[in-house]
Amino acid sequence: MRARVGVIGAVAALALGATAVAQEPVPPAPAPPVGNFGGGRVVLPNGDPFGRGNAVIGMRSTASGKIQVEATVRGKCGGGTFPAEDDINVDGTFQLKGVNTRRPESGVRVKTTYDIRGTLTETGVEDGVASATSEIRVKGQETLTCKSGNVPFKVRRLTGDIGTPGPKPNTRYYGNTSEKRHSVRRGIVLRVSDGGTRLRRALYGVTLKCNRRKLPDTIDTPRRNVAISAQGNLKDNVKSTFREARTLTRSSERFSGQLGSTGAKGTLSISERTFSRRTKKLLETCRTGRIRWTAAP
Repeated sequence: MRARVGVIGAVAALALGATAVAQEPVPPAPAPPVGNFGGGRVVLPNGDPFGRGNAVIGMRSTASGKIQVEATVRGKCGGGTFPAEDDINVDGTFQLKGVNTRRPESGVRVKTTYDIRGTLTETGVEDGVASATSEIRVKGQETLTCKSGNVPFKVRRLTGDIGTPGPKPNTRYYGNTSEKRHSVRRGIVLRVSDGGTRLRRALYGVTLKCNRRKLPDTIDTPRRNVAISAQGNLKDNVKSTFREARTLTRSSERFSGQLGSTGAKGTLSISERTFSRRTKKLLETCRTGRIRWTAAP
């Protein structure tokens, strides 16, 4: 009898234990990281500094579980610049798909079909893939279709810490600028040479503010192979003149910064003045203002 009671009691205890285990609350999944992230991808195509496979991407993850993106993804004959927004999953994964139509200039219409995906962690995105197909229609001309293919990209969390001064050889730095578009800090990506003595390329998106209009779809780069000092300092100042049938434009582009073991920071700016070739009258002034940037390897 007692043995029987003991068996029944043991079974009951096991049942209670199983019930207790089954009713234990499951700990909530950690929330996705919140903040600003930026970067993209920079390649070195022959001839075209903005060729297919280049991308500049800024991201913002919000406390409400949204991820916002401002991106430029380049195809063979041009690129698509577009905003995107969607929910981010609790594990940090995201996929943003859609179609964006814009008119960057009078008589120009760009329709971009995009797909951006990856996994966002506290430090950024390592496994990002973006693709964009842009249909560019210029009044009176045949429509161009530009496909980027799948473009792998990385982004990093916004930081101002450069660590030990001096560039890391054969390294990419990914980050953001101080300029915002669609509530997102715009991206920047830099590529350092194998020996660490040259900036092979940098890419970033900017908005040129002119007298009566804005040109937000501009992507820019300093010259190739800008010298980097042993302390990681670099500076590029390019003055150019562009002549068209009726106008002449004088441009000044500045890019400077310091690279280190854990990050980089600097400033950039563009200014343009357009004159009438016939009367020499100043027709338009366009400027970005002084823009700060930060990045991390």
